[in-house]
Amino acid sequence: MVAPEVAKVAATSKGEFIVAKLNTDEVSDVAMQYQISSIPTMAIFHEGREMTRMAGARPAAGILDFVRKAAGLATKS
Repeated sequence: MVAPEVAKVAATSKGEFIVAKLNTDEVSDVAMQYQISSIPTMAIFHEGREMTRMAGARPAAGILDFVRKAAGLATKS
């Protein structure tokens, strides 16, 4: 359900930021490390640390808004 929306974000944001997907069924240790309990969970990382996250499906426009707001947080740190 979210995968096509994430693909749209990746296609429209080339060079602006990195979009990566993680299958928590296949890499459950990473899910445990970051305490991911809701699927989907979207997390924003900057310089190796998590800045913010949100859970739940969103359309591509909502995901882009979330990422761009998080970018504002990163520039303030």
